[in-house]
Amino acid sequence: MFNQILCVDDDPITLVILKMTMQKCQFTQSVLTAADGVEAVNLYETLQQRISLEPTLVAPEIIFLDLNMPVMGGWSFLEIFNERFQATFPNTKVIILSSSIDPEDIRKAQNFGIVKEFVSKPMTIDTLNRLKAEFEVS
Repeated sequence: MFNQILCVDDDPITLVILKMTMQKCQFTQSVLTAADGVEAVNLYETLQQRISLEPTLVAPEIIFLDLNMPVMGGWSFLEIFNERFQATFPNTKVIILSSSIDPEDIRKAQNFGIVKEFVSKPMTIDTLNRLKAEFEVS
């Protein structure tokens, strides 16, 4: 089970379903949410400031990231994360969780080393169990 996960998606129904699915398969102890990339950047700015004071601070191990959101989409968030937060949080993994089936989006995601998977919505228990087995550190 992961300690903490961040879900970045502008659809509240998707967030509720994702939280319920994670709970059913005991995927994580804590779920943080952000409605868009700006909220996620703000969260990481706060975490980055706090981690220097609290070295044992738990940061999200996985970010489930939607691509198409108002204000700031997933691509912009990824660029900012790489530039400003990757060094502080080198073990964070991003799972793109998108309704997009555009092959160009999948290729573009592969250009970001932090992106480990591209998963189509909706998230399933089978997919979460597979991800848990693949990425969880004992």
